[in-house]
Amino acid sequence: MTYDDIRRCAELSVRRGCGFALIAVVTAMVGFSSEPWIAIRSGAIFVLIAAVVLFWKGWHARRRNYRHTEVWLMIEDAPALPRERLQTMIGGALADVYFEHARLAAYMALALSGISLLVGGPG
Repeated sequence: MTYDDIRRCAELSVRRGCGFALIAVVTAMVGFSSEPWIAIRSGAIFVLIAAVVLFWKGWHARRRNYRHTEVWLMIEDAPALPRERLQTMIGGALADVYFEHARLAAYMALALSGISLLVGGPG
């Protein structure tokens, strides 16, 4: 088990969670589809909230016990390394992936905000 394998597991874990969050955001936007400007603005707010949550999780990932993560459950062949090294590898991989996805979510929220300005609102 290499660091790249652990990072792939971390990416899969985070992307799975982001996928479920995206389903929730799209569902809410469809619910507001009668008013497009509300749908787009609510999407921007919800994606921004997701970005903040991802940033917060990335901030705490290095300190979270690696044995309580989905990545640890995904690893089939647990490497015979000291616990401190495993904590550094898994926590570091998770932190990197969380921050990367938080940045992408922030860009998506910014794009949705720009689109909402183009669509306009009432009045």
